[in-house]
Amino acid sequence: MVVRLATAVPRYRSMLASLTGVLLVGLLAATAHATYAPVHTTGDALVRPGKWNPKKAPPGWEVIEVGNYQVQSHVGRDKGEALAHHLEGMLELYREFLPFNKKMPTFVLKIFRDYREFKEYGGGGAAHYDKRNKEIVCYDTGIILGVRDIPAQIQLADDLDIEFTEIERARLDQLFEQTTEAYTYDLASVLSHEGWHQYFHYYTVSWVSMPSWLDEGLGDYFFTAHQPEPGADHQLGELNHNRLRRIRQAFDEGTSVTFERLLEFEQQDYYSNASVFYAQGWSMVYFLMQHPEKKKRQLIPRLIKDFKRSKNFRESTDKVFKGLDFDELDTQWITFVLRTEPDDPLRTLAREFGPKLPAESLVAPRNWADAYTLRVEQEHPTDADG
Repeated sequence: MVVRLATAVPRYRSMLASLTGVLLVGLLAATAHATYAPVHTTGDALVRPGKWNPKKAPPGWEVIEVGNYQVQSHVGRDKGEALAHHLEGMLELYREFLPFNKKMPTFVLKIFRDYREFKEYGGGGAAHYDKRNKEIVCYDTGIILGVRDIPAQIQLADDLDIEFTEIERARLDQLFEQTTEAYTYDLASVLSHEGWHQYFHYYTVSWVSMPSWLDEGLGDYFFTAHQPEPGADHQLGELNHNRLRRIRQAFDEGTSVTFERLLEFEQQDYYSNASVFYAQGWSMVYFLMQHPEKKKRQLIPRLIKDFKRSKNFRESTDKVFKGLDFDELDTQWITFVLRTEPDDPLRTLAREFGPKLPAESLVAPRNWADAYTLRVEQEHPTDADG
């Protein structure tokens, strides 16, 4: 939905305190990537779950088979093949992270043309991994492997009576383009996240769930995998700026928890404030996986490997994290988050144009609208207070 930017967002109030004080917690607004088995009730009856006979694909669909993937594409062969090769490269990355020497099965990826088709099939979020049918289901978000085929999703309102110079308009156009790139999920990145769920389910050969903080946090860690150049191996370690923006905001608002508490979360706890805990899960996984100390970097791989053995996550957590100083870990984690500046062109827009460009003068998706209003208030509190 595209709406006139609203102003009904609570006033921002900074509450940052000393890192030696109480753990600061907060707000995160982000799309969750669900892992579940949907109910297929509507849509094209010929579009069935699971693997297809390539010769019997529904009209308008392409079946592309590359390596360990069968891609069922309603967005053409070129996009389907590009995403098949992308996931094949990601599979190698998953296997490097958690080696598994058995023969891989054929994984299924189903790509719908748009969100409506995806929703009719039973889709939720931007994509999901369906355990029951062992397939990833998604739709074309408008950006695939960095190539965008949708226009800028933020623009000036048609009835705007504010005058801008040519230089200002050029800068606005640039920021609108950058914001669209930053706030629209690249489908390839989404599939890097969901491909992890698909691989991990096969790796553990278990229906015992891994806690959401780690499963989703690792999914978001793989979300930013990239190829330095065409044909190169995929690499990890890039920041997830969407999650970073939100966890920093979370520290200001006050709704996250300590690391020790997050380890105890059941799935319903994680989803009780999913936007916050998705961001916290990613930030903790990234913090540990990129930690300068080797022992800290080994915690998550050790935890997963022990869980594969025990099928009891509490038992494995107690074993792997035994003796860990959680207060020290929290302090290091908070320091990392506060010292890491996220890329946020929407904030730059608010900083440069906020006083001159009121929120109601822009048109954008609703979640961006709320974010822009909040950022104007953060950058120009006097102006926001009127």
